[in-house]
Amino acid sequence: MTIVHSLEELDGAPSVVTIGTFDGVHRGHQLLLETTVQRARELGVKSGVVTFEPIPAMVLRPDRFQGRICSAEVKLEQLGGADPDTIAVLTFDRELSLQTPEIFMTNLARAFGIREFWVGEAFALGKDRVGNVERLTQISSELGFSVNVLNRVTDGDLVISSSAIRSAIANGEVSKAAKLLGRPFRVSGVVIHGAHFGRTIGYPTANFEPPIDQVPLADGIYASFCWLPGESTSRPAMTYVGTRPTVNSGARQIETNILDFEGDLYGRKLELDLVERLRPDEAFTTVEELISQLGRDELATRNRLANQPTVL
Repeated sequence: MTIVHSLEELDGAPSVVTIGTFDGVHRGHQLLLETTVQRARELGVKSGVVTFEPIPAMVLRPDRFQGRICSAEVKLEQLGGADPDTIAVLTFDRELSLQTPEIFMTNLARAFGIREFWVGEAFALGKDRVGNVERLTQISSELGFSVNVLNRVTDGDLVISSSAIRSAIANGEVSKAAKLLGRPFRVSGVVIHGAHFGRTIGYPTANFEPPIDQVPLADGIYASFCWLPGESTSRPAMTYVGTRPTVNSGARQIETNILDFEGDLYGRKLELDLVERLRPDEAFTTVEELISQLGRDELATRNRLANQPTVL
């Protein structure tokens, strides 16, 4: 697999290509990627994926954008899992956003040697999204390739989309988000020093700050799996998201108590797969009440994770 960051790096070899923001690389994205790669193999040509960084909404609507589902690095890793021959990660800026669909597609078709172009039914590009499926079909006929459209993937009555996943995460519905993603929602960070309050009450935690560009999680207690650097299996963990109102700690953090684990994790990167929010955050009148509730939370976490398969 080759990763490029400009169309000038491509040689115009015949290809089947798909395009999208691909935030989260959810089940709908996965079907589009799999279809593109399969069609390329059937035709005996290369497969290509085109995506953008930063996410267009971060440039065009920063005040309304909820946040990313996954980092650029994780997105690239997930895209690579479909095994395309080429991934083009194009820089999205104001200049590109003003480019007409005709110019963009002409350049793309030349760079990739497009034979088939696969998109989701809601896809559109160009200023004011004028490059919708209908317009792209007209352009493609002039440039000598076909546009193929996949209908949106649904889960029951719910259309699988990045916006639906963001909404689920923000509401604490991480089990719903996992169902739409096809894998658990993951958050990660480098462990920092906190107030060390947890260890004084029997629940030491590894703390890190929520990623600033990721969808903010709803505060509360989560059953989760923790991946430690260098380990091939995850560990069950009870994760807290919030500002610790009982002890007035203030700064919002993600704190995870890795069950049955002892060790120094400062400066190491942790990855958390959030399985389910067990309860929202709350303030307790006394520390004793907090400790009692954490005992119930630990039991609920162990029970919830007991038969839950872990996912890489």
